[in-house]
Amino acid sequence: MYVTAFWCEQKLLQVYFQTVAETLNFLFNILWVVLVMAFLFYGNRLQIYMSLRQVGKNLQALERMRTQSRQRIIDELTKHGGEQSLVKSEVDRILASIMIEPVNMDPSGIVYKLEHLIKTYEDYFKSKVAKLTPNAGKVLRQNLSNLVEVGMQLDYLYRYVRHLYTSAKKYNDLFAVVQLQMMMPTLMDTANAYYSAVDAFTEGQPIGDSFGPMVASKLMEGANVKLVAEETVYAETEYQGRKLLIVKAEGPGGTVGRPGEAIEKLLTLYPSVSMVVTVDAALKLEGENSGEVAEGVGAAIGGPGVDRYRIEGIATSHNVPMYAIVVKMSEKEAIGKMKNELKAQVDEVIRRFRRLLEEKTKPGTMVLFAGIGNTIGVV
Repeated sequence: MYVTAFWCEQKLLQVYFQTVAETLNFLFNILWVVLVMAFLFYGNRLQIYMSLRQVGKNLQALERMRTQSRQRIIDELTKHGGEQSLVKSEVDRILASIMIEPVNMDPSGIVYKLEHLIKTYEDYFKSKVAKLTPNAGKVLRQNLSNLVEVGMQLDYLYRYVRHLYTSAKKYNDLFAVVQLQMMMPTLMDTANAYYSAVDAFTEGQPIGDSFGPMVASKLMEGANVKLVAEETVYAETEYQGRKLLIVKAEGPGGTVGRPGEAIEKLLTLYPSVSMVVTVDAALKLEGENSGEVAEGVGAAIGGPGVDRYRIEGIATSHNVPMYAIVVKMSEKEAIGKMKNELKAQVDEVIRRFRRLLEEKTKPGTMVLFAGIGNTIGVV
């Protein structure tokens, strides 16, 4: 009798647990179906929400960089005689200023149109900074102009990302959100690079892009320096019987000078030049080491292309070969304070330049060397 009762109890428990398991399994199946249906109908919205949340955090970081750099600009300009209320209003106007590129439907003469617009904009920009810093000297104004340019780039990056973010949010456009999310790492790297340059331009310290002028400065050490173009100088030196014309931007203020115009003038004055060598910083590829040196042919110079156009044009008309030496670095290293591993490559580039002289020229010839880049902190 006891055995029969125990068996019945076990059977009831088995039936109970089986019923519970089947019920839970049914509920899980129902929940799974509900989740799948919810994902089908609301998956895009969930993905948009998660992506916009991440982009929103980056946008807040950009806004902080923009606000802090703007305040730094106002503080620095106010230090040198600018009235604070005037500085604030003028800084906002400068940061939002634009330069409209020339029409390119007819490409003939577009380079000179672009050069004219660049010079006009630079004059407009420099006159604004000079007006706000009546007690500052030339070098300091050049550095402050560079600082304002950094603020302009950060302001534009913030407004650009905000536009894409707001548009994607307004229209719930998944494709636009995903595209923006893919762009954000590159945009944030650029923003961090500019933000890291604030201290360098405020303190007048050499940046990574000052590498070319630093090499030129060492080559022209002790020589008589002459002005050859606006904010651009040159000096005559010798190496193993070869006459060298060394060109760089006039330091130690933050300027790149007019290297294209300077080289054009010097090749016209010295038609016997047998070779043109340019040295500049170059953006490295991911995986490459900072400070890696590369050699090649052509004009090593960045920017909108006006100066390179001038150099290539005058060198071609005089049938002068062009050689280039570049030092690789990241965008952040190019704009930020120059690192010691980059400074250490100055002697290596000079060694390579001299080897190039020995291989490609003979004693008695003339060679033009140009150190391209921003000469801030380099005399």
